[in-house]
Amino acid sequence: MLKRCMLLFTFSSLLLLNVCSEPRQSLSYDEFFKSTQALNWFAVSGMARVQNEDLTKTMPFDEHYLKSRHGLLHSVNMAGLSEEQRESINYLKIQERYPERFFAWPSHIDVIKHAYKVVSDESLDDWLKLVLARLKEGRKSNVILSRLERMQLLDYLTGSKFDSAEKQALVHYLSEYKARSGIGLYQLTNGKEWYQSKLNYYSGQTHDPYELTTFLSARITAVDGPIEISIKDTEPSLPAILEITATYCDAKPGLNWRDSYVDIKTTLANCYEHIPLSEWKVLTVVAEVDLGIHLYAWSQGQAMHRLQSRLALNDAQAHALLKNIAFHPASNMAILPYIEALSTI
Repeated sequence: MLKRCMLLFTFSSLLLLNVCSEPRQSLSYDEFFKSTQALNWFAVSGMARVQNEDLTKTMPFDEHYLKSRHGLLHSVNMAGLSEEQRESINYLKIQERYPERFFAWPSHIDVIKHAYKVVSDESLDDWLKLVLARLKEGRKSNVILSRLERMQLLDYLTGSKFDSAEKQALVHYLSEYKARSGIGLYQLTNGKEWYQSKLNYYSGQTHDPYELTTFLSARITAVDGPIEISIKDTEPSLPAILEITATYCDAKPGLNWRDSYVDIKTTLANCYEHIPLSEWKVLTVVAEVDLGIHLYAWSQGQAMHRLQSRLALNDAQAHALLKNIAFHPASNMAILPYIEALSTI
C-alpha cells in the first residue's frame, strides 16, 4: 500500500516524496515542479521514454493519479512562492472541483502513443478499461464528449500499433458513442462556471462575458480581412496562443501540464512588445471564437465560418485551429490585458 502512495521521480536526482502519508511534507516550488512533471509524465516532452517500475502504476486520472495530484497540490509551501506561482497553484486546486476526472483521456494528448512500450501492456489495458468506465459513468452525470473529442480519441486509437481486446472494446464503444451536440464547455455540468474560472485565471481579472463579447466583436469588426496565418494541422498538444506567438516569445516555465508546462501569462508579459499587430488581430479572432464555442453555444459550423471569414485558412487549417481552441478552453484569453491596451486593432 505504501508503495502505491509513492511518487518515484523519473530521474535519479529527484527526491522520493510520499504524498499520501501524514503529515504532509512542505514542498518547495522546485520540488513541486519536478514532482508534478513526474506525475504527468505522459504530457512532458522527453519523459515518456523513461522506463520506471512505479511510473507504470500512474496513468492519467486513475485513482493513484488523483490522490497523488491532490496530495501534491496541498503540500506546497505557499509562503515560499511568488504571487504568480500562488495564483497558478490556486487555479490548479480550483480545477479539481470540475468534472475533468470523467475524461480520463485528455483529448489533446495521444496518451496511447506516449505509453506504448513505456508502461506494461497490462497497465495500458487497465487504463483503457478505466477510460471506458469513466465515459459510461460520465454520461450518467451529463458529462459527455463532444464530437471533436470523440473523433480525436478514435484517431489516436486506430492509429496506434498497440492492440488488445480492451482497445477494441473502447474503439467499438466510441464508434457508437452519441456525442453531445455542442463542442464547448458550456454544455457540461457546471461547464459555464468551469469556463469562467479559466477565463478569470488566464486573463488575470474577472470579466463580464457579455461585455467581453461586445468588446471583442468591436475590435474584430475593424479588422480588414482575411488575415494571413500559419497553423499546422497536427496533434493539438500545444495551445494555439503559444504556437502563434512562438516566433516572438521565449516560453517561460509554468505549473500546468495542460499548457505543456509553459506559463502563458508570464510568457506574454515578457514578449508582448515584440508581437506584431497582425498577430494580435489573429489572436483577437481566436479569443472571440474561444468565447463563442465555450460559453455561447456556437456550433462547429458557426465557428468555422467565423475563422475562415476573418483568417486566411483552408478547411483543414480552420478545423485544426477550431479543435485546438476547443481542447484548450480560455488559454487564448491571456491576450486580453494587451488587447485592451492597444488603441487600434
